[in-house]
Amino acid sequence: MSSKRLTFILCFIAFQIHAQEIVSFNDDKVASIDRALRFYSPNKPGGQLSISLKGRVVYSKAWGLADLEHRVPMTTETRIEAGSVSKQFTAAAILLLEKQGKLTLDDPVNLYLPELPVYQRPIRIRHLIHHTSGLREWGDVAELAGWPNSLKIPDNRRVFEIICRQKKLNSPPGEQFRYSNSNYILLAILVEKVSGSSFADFTGKFIFQPAGMTHTQWRNDYTEVVPMRSTAYDIKDGRFCKSMPENNIHGSGGLLTTAEDLLKWSEFYLSARLGGNALLSKQIELDSTSTLVFNTYAAGLFIEGSPTKRVFQHGGATAGYRAKLICLPDTGLSIAWLSNTSMLDTTGSDPALEVAGILVGPTYLSPPQEKEKAENTVVNIEKLNRYVGLYKSSHSARDVDISLGPQGLLLSGTLLKPITEKLFRFHAILLSFDTTKELVVYPPSSEPMRYHKTDMSLINPIHSENYVGNYYSKEVGGWVKIRKKNKRLIARFASGGECGLINYFVDGFIAPCDLKADLFFKRGSNHEVTSLEVNTQRAYHIDFVKIKNRKALYYIPCID
Repeated sequence: MSSKRLTFILCFIAFQIHAQEIVSFNDDKVASIDRALRFYSPNKPGGQLSISLKGRVVYSKAWGLADLEHRVPMTTETRIEAGSVSKQFTAAAILLLEKQGKLTLDDPVNLYLPELPVYQRPIRIRHLIHHTSGLREWGDVAELAGWPNSLKIPDNRRVFEIICRQKKLNSPPGEQFRYSNSNYILLAILVEKVSGSSFADFTGKFIFQPAGMTHTQWRNDYTEVVPMRSTAYDIKDGRFCKSMPENNIHGSGGLLTTAEDLLKWSEFYLSARLGGNALLSKQIELDSTSTLVFNTYAAGLFIEGSPTKRVFQHGGATAGYRAKLICLPDTGLSIAWLSNTSMLDTTGSDPALEVAGILVGPTYLSPPQEKEKAENTVVNIEKLNRYVGLYKSSHSARDVDISLGPQGLLLSGTLLKPITEKLFRFHAILLSFDTTKELVVYPPSSEPMRYHKTDMSLINPIHSENYVGNYYSKEVGGWVKIRKKNKRLIARFASGGECGLINYFVDGFIAPCDLKADLFFKRGSNHEVTSLEVNTQRAYHIDFVKIKNRKALYYIPCID
């Protein structure tokens, strides 16, 4: 047993015996919570927020409207979609199958799903759970093919076809944390394949019913009439408009539920009633990677905080729905927030986290301070010079400018602490120079972001005509068309959208439109452009071959 896993088990047992008495709930706290949620109004989309303390619901309210068109009020029994909060239920189903002896987490996924490509290293079930499989995000690949505007992806089966077409991975299995919904789609398919039941039936029988979640079900048929289901809304041009998920894709998301039902789930699994302490320990167990970058993703849960102030949390977003579930197991506190509008996206507001801060204080939720350690890594200052430069990414509006000082690399005037020759620490952020031209930034409890070093001196705009043409990817099943307009390159994608490209790299461009992709043109032995590599935030190294004579190209799905 690993030391990390043992630590979490011991801490949980300690909580069961002597929970910390640091949460008080009184009229002043209720008033503060009410004020924190006052952005909801009676004539706009709304939400629910419920709080439990040591298994007892102490606060549960609903605000706004569940349906603007029919002026239906939101109630605590209205069903709202939970987005990626759903993932913890999918992971729990896999752990139950392991407990039943039907699989192990170290099994290769190909053992059950032989249609998947065989990569150099096997993808194991635990890699799917902890987002370390390296699988590309299916949604990013589908967007390049025209989804959701001109291409419809109706269900998990079609998503599986997309995953099966991917011949490359973002990274080797087990090497890095890369959040990808592809992982949890495969887990849902695995549950059906191994159990012999539908995913909805299995989770209903072994999770929802035992936990008493009477208002919870999967969106496995979006046309079904679901009593008390809310309508979701985005804001466009200052007006609310419907934004509903019109597909049956579920497992990575797709859970219709209520805030009170999510609290029932928290109490159910944290009290080890799902499958005993052994299964609970696997739910909160962290899996190490082959790099030195720490992975805080457990079984559909982000595990944060310190051993005595743990924070289990996950957020969610599907269409116009938003959600978050936070559990502070060392206090007995759980907070569930669901909303049928995305209107808070531009404000950066996090109601569930704000309420948690009201109840336990902001310092409880602050990241633990890194203890200063003696740095044994010796770096060659001259070798560090290869990392100096300005790094840009289509995935971030913030550039990274690396300079060199007498003691080492600097970012914003602050000395980077070397961990290895390629890995450095900047406060709580890790920076990994994967090559001399690529930088990966790992923020705490967030997705890594990939940057490329700019090199304006070598860019030659005279040859930009070489980029013009049609490019096709069998992995995507779609085109990218490059044309020139007013001395600027324009990319047209299969969705029909066009994007002006900004040249920052040698043969490389940023597409700052909604797709947010880094594009690199590749040349053959005669220096002619032969292909285009597209990198989105969650799907890397997607190759599009330049087609000289336009012709129809077809792919064969991996499922009959």
